[in-house]
Amino acid sequence: MFIGIDIVDIERIKEVVQRTPRFLKRVFTPEEIAYCFSKKDPYPSLAARWAAKEALRKVHPYFASGIRFQEVEVRNEKSGRPRIVLHGQALLWQEKAGIERMILSLSHSKSQAVAAIIALGGGHFENIAGRGNEAY
Repeated sequence: MFIGIDIVDIERIKEVVQRTPRFLKRVFTPEEIAYCFSKKDPYPSLAARWAAKEALRKVHPYFASGIRFQEVEVRNEKSGRPRIVLHGQALLWQEKAGIERMILSLSHSKSQAVAAIIALGGGHFENIAGRGNEAY
């Protein structure tokens, strides 16, 4: 089992989006953008998704670098429960690490958003391309 967590100030994400509009398309998938902007205030949802992408980078050394932000996607099930969906290199690293399942929790207050990921599975720590347990 591995755990990754991240917290971010919502205002920081709002400022970045307003100052650098291309940030949205570089970091979030079209589905994430559509979901967040369907809300009255999109910034808490954007911040929570940013925190999820950053939390994944802390789950296992394989995710620390070499993946694009859009390869880590937050989707909502019909029940509203968030789940993490990996694509491309991120998905390959998940398989290589032996992670079979990830549980995502998102929350926010008026000023901050937080994401926590629990990764379950075999948890391999081979030293492949400098991504072994030396980071821990």
